[in-house]
Amino acid sequence: MVEVSGATALHEGHLSLSCPSSGYEHRTTFSVTEGQVEVPVAPVEAPAGDCSATAEVRGPLEAGPSDEPGGSARVHFSAWHRVGFTDARISPVFYPTVRDGYADAADLVFGLTAAAEVDLLVFDPVTQRVVREESQRFEAGSHTWSWNGATSAWRRAPVLPTGRYLLAAVTEDPVTRTSVGVIGWTEIARRTLTRRSVRTVPALQAERVLRGACGSGAGEAVVALVCRGTRTSYAELSGVVQVPRGARLRRVGSHHDKPAADERPGRVLHDLERLSAKRARVTLRIDGRRALVVEDLYVVWAQRIQQRPVSTVPGPEGIVAGEVTGGPGRWHIELADPDGP
Repeated sequence: MVEVSGATALHEGHLSLSCPSSGYEHRTTFSVTEGQVEVPVAPVEAPAGDCSATAEVRGPLEAGPSDEPGGSARVHFSAWHRVGFTDARISPVFYPTVRDGYADAADLVFGLTAAAEVDLLVFDPVTQRVVREESQRFEAGSHTWSWNGATSAWRRAPVLPTGRYLLAAVTEDPVTRTSVGVIGWTEIARRTLTRRSVRTVPALQAERVLRGACGSGAGEAVVALVCRGTRTSYAELSGVVQVPRGARLRRVGSHHDKPAADERPGRVLHDLERLSAKRARVTLRIDGRRALVVEDLYVVWAQRIQQRPVSTVPGPEGIVAGEVTGGPGRWHIELADPDGP
């Protein structure tokens, strides 16, 4: 686009555009009734730093460079290229633990059709907030922006929690004055995960032990325990469960109900005993004057596992359609498909 100013009420003008370094020459005519007009010209493929423009006008001038009708008008010259993104790709997942042998940053790869100032954003879809933003000047061509999961470029910046995030690059096309951008999904993952698991023993399969003034009875899927003595009397259920080797036993408990009228003194105790590397005993005991209806006993354990790494090579699969709106400090990303790829 070429912008012409410095003349008013021109009936007809002739614009000449010359770029000596590239040998570019262009001539066109235009008409104007006010002091400024935009004139489309053929694309300037080479850098336009040494380009110059002159305009000659024909017809009466209400105000011009001279008092004579017609003549040359001084013009202000600007040339812009259309800016757009091409060949966008993104890393689907990364593991931000340095020196673990796996990619510790996500790469957003994109091509630019012309030089531009690009805003780079990290968007948390859960909180609907931009958690990191920065701006860089890029020349035309292919570029890569790497994100290591941190909230800023500061060396000790905190790394965000595991989960999926949106990376976006956005700029303004100077010709159409519209925002253009590229958006893609990536995931922060961990190579080592802590998995909690539960294993139960049905009450009907548990071993029953009674002492003193206590008794038990079995229903269709439960066991009733009743004690009517002192704390030297007790009723006990126990069972052996299989647990993985190296698992850390976290908690033991039971699913049970008290009879509606059971307000008597007494205790409900749970105990967990490690029998071997892969076996543990779960125990429920009541004493004193207490009654329970027990469904099952259970143990909770935690186990650290190694996650199988996913390919971290950037690809087009994570790139999604959407729109980036707003500006620095107030960005918002609206996806065409909110559920992502």
